Amino acid sequence: EADYPKNKIEVIVVNDGSTDRTLEIIMALKKRLTELVVVNWKKNRGKREGMAEGFRMAKGEIVIQLDSDSYIDPKTIRSLINPFINPAVGGVCAHADPENSDKNWLTKIQAAYYFVSFKIQKAAESTFHLVFCLSGCCSAYRKDIILPILNDFLSEKFLGLPVTWGDDRSLTNWVIKKGYKTVYTDEAKAYTLCPENLKTFFKQQVRWKKGWFVNSILISKFLFRKQPFVAFTYFFPLFFISLMTPFIAARALIYDPIINGTVPFIYLLGIFLITALTVCYYRYVARTNKYWPYIFIWSAINTVVLSFILFYALATLQNRKWGTR
Repeated sequence: EADYPKNKIEVIVVNDGSTDRTLEIIMALKKRLTELVVVNWKKNRGKREGMAEGFRMAKGEIVIQLDSDSYIDPKTIRSLINPFINPAVGGVCAHADPENSDKNWLTKIQAAYYFVSFKIQKAAESTFHLVFCLSGCCSAYRKDIILPILNDFLSEKFLGLPVTWGDDRSLTNWVIKKGYKTVYTDEAKAYTLCPENLKTFFKQQVRWKKGWFVNSILISKFLFRKQPFVAFTYFFPLFFISLMTPFIAARALIYDPIINGTVPFIYLLGIFLITALTVCYYRYVARTNKYWPYIFIWSAINTVVLSFILFYALATLQNRKWGTR
């Protein structure tokens, strides 16, 4: 259904050892769309292997990668391709929102978070042409950049073990390492299914934090040479603050109240004011404002709960299981 010349479109589906009716549905679809390319693996190999297989098989110059729980608005596919007019651009990230935003309070909170993550953080990084994570929901790459590094991508290790999460960050790292620009566009729209229960949500957050930490370490080895200004004014300070946040929160919310009997008023006020600035931007930019109150809830949960998940993620770093499912 993409608004794009049909003779320039190729669709590849990788069935990575699914045990439900996925293959049955794909093959039924192939009867109607005979040009559909189907890769069927009886044993699960993992997302990284699936991505690599898609890049190897693709015939086009640009490869759009979609997670199994995501899809792109077919009317906006040209907007995802347009930035590649600049030969220096190696990867482009679409804007993503949860498809199931209104399911419950948890999905509404994530809808607010997705806005902040894409419209603020990735947009800010894109001003330097240096988005550090081309989202797995929907991103596009130059194939001729990716093919030469696939073996390195697949064999990536950290502390002696294969890296099994953070695949999108890792691939983005390789694009940046090759000296290409990575950008974000909010004109290309994608939708994904976010976790609808706390168990799945927390597993996802642990996996994301592991992927963030490992790939931040890996990119730091060359980023200061490739992009020194961004490295020292944005990336390294953000990495340091993110690592220190749980310690700061523990000091302000637990240690000082118990040991010193102090109320963390200034700390909480600071968080509230920063969140309020984000909400003001949200209400100005977003045409639909129904999720803006949930940014305050996300900020509170991030301060009290999610920041401490980093401790667990680092403590279980050698557990390389996928986690979410």
